Formats: sequence, C-alpha cells, structure tokens
Amino acid sequence: MDIKTTYPSNNYTIHVGESILHHQIEAYSKKYDSIFYIIDSRVYDLHKEVLSFIKSPVLTRSGEASKTPEEYIRVVESLLEKGIKRNSLIFVIGGGATGDAGGFSASTVLRGVDYIQVPTTLLAHDSAVGGKTAINSAHGKNLIGTFHRPKAVIYDLDFLNTLPESELLSGFGEVFKHMLLHSRDKAKTLIRDTENGILIPDLKKYLIKGIEIKRDIVTEDEHESGKRKFLNLGHTLAHALEYKYKFPHGQAVILGLYAMMTISNEFYQKSIFDLPFYYEYFDQLGYPLHYLKEMDIDEMIRLMKQDKKNQKNDYIGFILMNDDTPEFKEIEEIKIRQYLNALKESI
Repeated sequence: MDIKTTYPSNNYTIHVGESILHHQIEAYSKKYDSIFYIIDSRVYDLHKEVLSFIKSPVLTRSGEASKTPEEYIRVVESLLEKGIKRNSLIFVIGGGATGDAGGFSASTVLRGVDYIQVPTTLLAHDSAVGGKTAINSAHGKNLIGTFHRPKAVIYDLDFLNTLPESELLSGFGEVFKHMLLHSRDKAKTLIRDTENGILIPDLKKYLIKGIEIKRDIVTEDEHESGKRKFLNLGHTLAHALEYKYKFPHGQAVILGLYAMMTISNEFYQKSIFDLPFYYEYFDQLGYPLHYLKEMDIDEMIRLMKQDKKNQKNDYIGFILMNDDTPEFKEIEEIKIRQYLNALKESI
C-alpha cells in the first residue's frame, strides 16, 4: 500500500507491505549518482541475507546508543570518508532511534543530502514519518535536531517478524497513542483486538491508520507550531522516565499515557478515563507500571522542565485529553507535583 503526503510541494510516498525493500531501493537508487547506507548494527546482523546486496554500509550502534553526539560525529565522518556528495542518497535502515540519528546525519552532512527512511520496528512506523530528526543531549532526549523530510519511507513489514517481545511492547505504545488521538472508541477497538496479546497480523490495519493520522497532522503543521504538538501525547513524562530508567521508548510512552489519563481526569475534574480498566489492560500486556510508583517526582519534574514544548518558567507543557479532544496546557509546577503524587498513591 502507498500512502502519499499532501504538503503543498515536495511530497513523498510511504510504501507499506511485505517483501518490498529490494525493489523500492532499486527504484529510488536509479535517480542518484551514489548511494550510501546507515544501518543499525543489530538489524544488519539479524537480516544479513536480506541486506546482502548492500556493500560497505555505515553501521551504527543499536538503539539509543546511536543518538549520542559522539556516535553522530563518527557516522558523519564515515560518510565523508566514503566520499558522499550533495547529489548522493542515504538509506537509513533501523528502528526509531536509528531513524532519528540517521536522518539528523543526512540533514547536516554537507548541509543536507537526500535520504530515505527504512523503518525496521513497530515503533518506527511513527518516527519514520514527518521529517523530525534528532540526537540526544546530556540535558535530555531529542534536544539537538532538525526538520528534514525524507524522499520516501519504505516500511517492509517482513522486518517485524524478528522483533523480540520488548520491542513489540515498545512499538505498540505509539500505535496505541495514535488510536487514542483518533478517539477513545478507536483505542478500545484496539484493546479488544489485543487483549490476549500483541500479534503483528492483528496490527496491520492499525499501523496503516496510525501512519495516516500522523501524515495528516504533520502535513497541517510540519514544524510543531500547533497541532503537531498533539503527537507528543504521553511523551512529556515518558521522555523523563526513559531518560532516567533506560527502558524502551514506547514502553515509557504507555506509562506516560497512563499518567496523562490520570492528569486529564484531575485537570478537567471529570472521569474521562476509566483508570482501573486501562491499568489492568496495560499491566496484563506486561508494561512496567511499577516505575510510576517508584519514580522520584523531583527528578521527573527537573527532566520534564527540559521539554521543548515548555514556554514559561515554572510551568510544564502537557498534552491532555478533554474527552476525545487533545489540548496543549501549560500547568504550574506545583500542580504537576500534586498530580504526580496522586498518581503514585493510586498505584
């Protein structure tokens, strides 16, 4: 299936399907003088047969380790050593972290060259779309980055067959977020389809829907000046938890979404979310909800104050849900502290 972006200009296609990688790489490569590959080293080891046609790739450290400033410099220097030019094309093959870091390398080497995202995880169905690139800072996640649209996204679902359970749980966090942005009813349909576990064949229609939801939002607000902030639903606390406890991004997103549900109920003073229902569901799937009980609130607030959405001192920007409507709210630090204390006490 092909999903096309709808910007006024410079659109690209998101190709989704099984066994489409080789054909699509050949088709796009014909348009460039030279081709380069940035590949997650773990993905390369797992899929050596599928990727055997790729010669001399730049292998990057797996996961969040690819997003350090030191690894970014090493990757860029490797591209320069191999002779990359402004009319080259880079394929970035890996999960969400590799896509973020590889896209940032493409956007900055020689002041920017064309690249194509090839996501290999469930999580990356989200991060590969929209043109946001980033690496991490000592001060927090994704604080160094650019907006740089890919020339295409090639989402070959065959890669998902090798995902371990932890990666399925991680990727599902972003799938659930997209359905919640659509509506609570859509999220509950997803819950019914996954109450006995997360299986890739059951998720294909939700992956496509999630891509379409993100496509529509980023087309309307490419540079996160308004509606695109809604894609950070659950992420304010999630990034702090992920940075502190070093567990997978999408798992942190589920914890952040549960916190968002709790805060939304408190902020709007109504029972928008049936918290015991969602807690039991997330717990049954195996999400580490105990971190919400154990978290150091002072440290979480310190990390959340580094969030890019914040606009005022002593306030933290949160995306909340007012029934089925996402809203960006700046909440006083003292209130956030109260909400998080109430969350801890409820678990």
